[in-house]
Amino acid sequence: MASWAPALFGDTLVAEGGSEVKTEDALKDKIVGVYFSAHWCPPCRQFTPIFGEIYKELKSRGKNFEVVFASSDRDEASFAEYHGEQPWLAMPFANRDLKNKLSAKYKVQGIPTLVILDENGDVITKDGRSAVMKDPEAFPWTPPTLAEALGESFVRADGSEVSLASIAKSGANVGVYFSAHWCGPCRQFTPKLIEAYDKMLGDQTKPFEVIFVSGDRDEAGFKEYFGSMPWLAVPFDDEKRRDALNEYFGVQGIPHFVMLTSELKMINPNARGSVMSDPACEEFPWRPKLVTDVDEDCEGINDTTAVVLLMEECGDDWDDLTAAITAVAKDVKEAEEARGEDERSTLFMTVTETGGGIGAQLRKLCGLGRAASGVPQLVLLDLGVGGYVKLESKDVTKDAIATLLADYRAGKLELQSPNPAR
Repeated sequence: MASWAPALFGDTLVAEGGSEVKTEDALKDKIVGVYFSAHWCPPCRQFTPIFGEIYKELKSRGKNFEVVFASSDRDEASFAEYHGEQPWLAMPFANRDLKNKLSAKYKVQGIPTLVILDENGDVITKDGRSAVMKDPEAFPWTPPTLAEALGESFVRADGSEVSLASIAKSGANVGVYFSAHWCGPCRQFTPKLIEAYDKMLGDQTKPFEVIFVSGDRDEAGFKEYFGSMPWLAVPFDDEKRRDALNEYFGVQGIPHFVMLTSELKMINPNARGSVMSDPACEEFPWRPKLVTDVDEDCEGINDTTAVVLLMEECGDDWDDLTAAITAVAKDVKEAEEARGEDERSTLFMTVTETGGGIGAQLRKLCGLGRAASGVPQLVLLDLGVGGYVKLESKDVTKDAIATLLADYRAGKLELQSPNPAR
């Protein structure tokens, strides 16, 4: 039985013709495509019939494949009409909360999105749409390993080559930098990264190498931009390798900076904020902090559950409040590691700046009003699902923070809709 499946999709799924099937039975021993799509979405309506033919061909050849449609339609009638055109299963339209949680779990940024899961419910690829269109015969579309995606060698601006094996032998931590000449934020971040790189040159305690993965539109732009960089790059003409790395790390926008060990183990999948907040490089290799200040690093807040402690006017209690949220963050992180999870399921953040910045935006978003002297406030944001929960008590302790998070995960708390931006 696919015992993992009901937790994701509910106990029953809708089959062709509107009949219901048990989720566990329908998905037993199956590779599962989770298809986020909607009737009103033109790209979806282009992809759906193509994918439908691929699905039917795979099924006719006896492949252990099933698809579950997770609808973003605006009403049940549109869902029923659209699902009627599809040859696979669907989550019941009424399961809106479960569908929203599924979108948040896989950090769906737009539709159509196709996530491919293995027989145990583990992710094979979150970019199934591209994989299917690129090679329908490559079922189950297992992406390359990181070493395969990186390739065997890289180039310097002077044309010389450096092998991946020599980087590994040196023991250097590796930064993979996705950037482009035309991107304004990239051109702001690149000098900061160069400063950090130069600081650590020759420091045997901080071995460091960077590999640039270009998003430039032409080779001339790449050469001009790469000429300002002191590190390595994937050759511009190796588009297949650049695409594989973007897919491997799930790059949604640039600049994007990833930190790895010399053995290519993940250190930090979103290290840009850590670099920006550490000009002295004292925290290299920039492992993710258990708790960050939103005005220093709020990466991931839009698509990952985040517990945010607002304590702008609580100077006398900052140490105790920080200790409380850090203790919960530590427990959550240890539990994630015990489950073998690389990605963080929950972020923990504080707001300490009075009057402006991201904290002020969060106060408006959650209707918290102005910060009051000596009164901390705690909110749980799940912006990927579309809402927030706030702790009503003014007594913010480790137990209170842990209970709020546990109750939300258990489905005991209902999200409130954020206030519209003004």
